[in-house]
Amino acid sequence: MKRLQTQEGCFVHPTTYEPLRFIEVVIVDSGKLSRNYYKDDKLVCWSFDCDFPDNRVLESNVQSSRCMDCSKSIKAGQNKGGAACKYFTNIKVAFPETDFLYELRLGGLSLFSKEDNKMNLYKYIEHLERNREHVGNVLTQIYFVQQRSFYKMYFKPVRPLAEDELINIQQLNQVAETNPFKEQDMANPTHVIKDVVAQYPRIDKPYKWDDAQGRSVPCDAMEDGASYDLSFKMEEKQAKEIHGLMEKAWKEKCAADSSFPKNQKLKVKFKKQDDGTFIGKASLKAAYSGNSTSIEQFDSKNKVLDPGFQLTTGSIVSIAVEFFPYKMSGGGVSLRLRGVQVKKYIPYKPASPFEVEEDGFTVDEGSSSPFTAVDSDDGFESSTTSEPDPFDNEDEEEPVKEPVKRKKKKDIVEEDDDDIEDIISSWGSDD
Repeated sequence: MKRLQTQEGCFVHPTTYEPLRFIEVVIVDSGKLSRNYYKDDKLVCWSFDCDFPDNRVLESNVQSSRCMDCSKSIKAGQNKGGAACKYFTNIKVAFPETDFLYELRLGGLSLFSKEDNKMNLYKYIEHLERNREHVGNVLTQIYFVQQRSFYKMYFKPVRPLAEDELINIQQLNQVAETNPFKEQDMANPTHVIKDVVAQYPRIDKPYKWDDAQGRSVPCDAMEDGASYDLSFKMEEKQAKEIHGLMEKAWKEKCAADSSFPKNQKLKVKFKKQDDGTFIGKASLKAAYSGNSTSIEQFDSKNKVLDPGFQLTTGSIVSIAVEFFPYKMSGGGVSLRLRGVQVKKYIPYKPASPFEVEEDGFTVDEGSSSPFTAVDSDDGFESSTTSEPDPFDNEDEEEPVKEPVKRKKKKDIVEEDDDDIEDIISSWGSDD
């Protein structure tokens, strides 16, 4: 994780390197109160819990077995700079427009300053809690104020985060701690939603919404808003089952995290259709911390499909999802897409711009295709091997052809070698 640099009362922008008098970030982790002791400008002893020296401190540099008993942590009467062992903490912050977490170091003056009209970190957190808000749900301005020969950092709220911002920030924080793309490392409950109908799948590559075109378009994984999305249709019974599991994940998260709202019923996010079915949606952000993601697709035999395999609307699939609770807008649970198994593949059929004609040529007339279309209820397999036609009887005798009277040479009429081919233009999208 990169350290957010400061210089002479300014923040150094992590990508443009321009000096900033203030930054607007989300405080993802408010850090842990710690202490460090410098001797001759060299760090010799430190503690990340203010109880005991860190186990990496050299034995010869340990000032005391317990911090509370250490003389370096006690403010001496003649020492105007306070105790020799100073408080500090490292907080994690994220800029809403980026996909990276940064570490920001705060000294004791930015943690415990006593100005009435400005808020240090701990005073700021208390202020938010009194207003029933959590520091991780708010865009925060951190700014410098000069006092004599040094600078202090102060904090003030800018605005609450939008729901999509909050979800992205929470996912980003989990990625910084673990690898969420491995089943054993997932921080939240997982579930496989079986045998649902795919709707408008966009999982072969990253997509984002384009206002100018009024639709989702392919994009680079690192672009803002890039994601993988899959809507799916399910029966009412299955929708109730999944909502019940989401509600369980919500209650468990509320019990484990005091910042989540209490005694609040989880809202149903599925959309009911006229035919009584329900539409759900699962998504995955296309990149975290500068690392791109992908959605693995499998056939019915669990063989991994080729990258770029294009799932179609109407195909029967099973979906692996992770239940991800969030707090914004009263809270909820999103479905984070983890993988897709194609149980029955519906071949792509281009949309025709023409009307159906009562009379005229049809594909069944005069077809010279050597293949036979066979409907099958079997699961989709990525490898396509030709099966023998059960209606093709090789032992059947070929009918005897009626003799044809040979024409005289003068009766033979030469035919035109150039046949007219019917060209069918297809366009459109399955979406």
